[in-house]
Amino acid sequence: MGNLSLQFKPQETFIEAWHDCYLSESKITGFICTFQLHTKKHIFYGLNDINHLLKEANKRKKDVYLSLNAFEHGSRQAASLKQIRNIGVDIDCYKLNITVDRASEEIKDLIYRGSIPNPNLVIYSGRGIQLIYSITGGASPKMAYLSQYITTQYIAQLKHLGADTTGSDVTRVFRLPYSVNGRNNKRVEVEIWRTMEYDLMELYSYCTPLESRRKPSKKRKGILATLPSQQGLKNLYSLNTCRKDDLEMLISLRNGDIEKRNTLTYIYSYTIALLLKNKESALAFAQQMNASLADPQQKTIVSRTAGSAYDDAMEFFDEYAKRDFKMWYKHSDGIKRPMKNETIIEELDITADEMKQFKTIIDGVEKQARNTKGQRLKRRKQGVQKRKDYLEQQKEQTEDKLWQLQQAMERHPNAKRKELAEMLGVHPTYITKLKKHL
Repeated sequence: MGNLSLQFKPQETFIEAWHDCYLSESKITGFICTFQLHTKKHIFYGLNDINHLLKEANKRKKDVYLSLNAFEHGSRQAASLKQIRNIGVDIDCYKLNITVDRASEEIKDLIYRGSIPNPNLVIYSGRGIQLIYSITGGASPKMAYLSQYITTQYIAQLKHLGADTTGSDVTRVFRLPYSVNGRNNKRVEVEIWRTMEYDLMELYSYCTPLESRRKPSKKRKGILATLPSQQGLKNLYSLNTCRKDDLEMLISLRNGDIEKRNTLTYIYSYTIALLLKNKESALAFAQQMNASLADPQQKTIVSRTAGSAYDDAMEFFDEYAKRDFKMWYKHSDGIKRPMKNETIIEELDITADEMKQFKTIIDGVEKQARNTKGQRLKRRKQGVQKRKDYLEQQKEQTEDKLWQLQQAMERHPNAKRKELAEMLGVHPTYITKLKKHL
């Protein structure tokens, strides 16, 4: 299949404190940021700002969050992502009436069995648990699809403990250690469970391989990991990860008030099936999505619809793999391919305003608007650069004329403004301006 093989040779970078997962000598590209829920304020931190971050943590403010990854200064949007630094899983065990202690023991058991890797940090968020896997040296934004795939796979392993199925976005924020959870006024605590950071491919080795429905081997010592090189396969996961986020955003924008609930269930389940490739997990994700609706469907209806969507998705995936992950356009074979954006927009009655909040479920009008905006920003950026060059050039010319004027005045101390202007080849009013500089 033309896979790229990578033998694990960890660089053996270590963390000594919790903040090493976010800021370290090997993670210097971009800025992490805190976000305070009440004020909606972001504060950005670079490597030289560690002490400021620690001071912020020790202030024990309520409901302060910290980004898992690094961005351009001033923006926490996916388009501004500069470096992937952590993979995180948010476990809301309290929603299932599971205590933090019991959840912690279950997590340790999953680690022992090799179902998930040992997290570097465990954050006790006040009511739940957040697992942090620190990536040595950080990873390129181009690997966002893989980091989100890994996150979704880990969530599937922890769903029975209340893992948040919506928590795979690279812009995700987790609670800042030692801040206060405003819901119960408990201090957010943090523990280091593993000091050695992970290579991204090592974290991927715990997942079902991208190119198949096969589960990974339990033996991971000296693993030869493979990452498919087919662009079609990468596009498939990037598209469906963004589509999953958009569908969850749609529910949020409508406050859970979805008219075509069964249609949404099918589209969401088909999408998540391609990311999980495990029927039990796909059905669990669908049930959690259904629970977020203002008027949830009966669980039996959700299971039936989600099961049908999963079967359709796997039939497509198997045929897609046979064709070396290249899309085909024969429609008489009975295979249900992923819906086009236009179809989803029509089926779910998505509005133009809603599309503005989405990453990929957009129509031609919104796509053109984004392209136009992108080109405008590009031209503006280029224009700023040109103006900077222009001003620099003007400065040099002014300095040259000042020198010429000074020389002319020394040689002809009694020369009038008009005469000096003729000597320099400029207008007389310009001589007045230059004399002010002198």
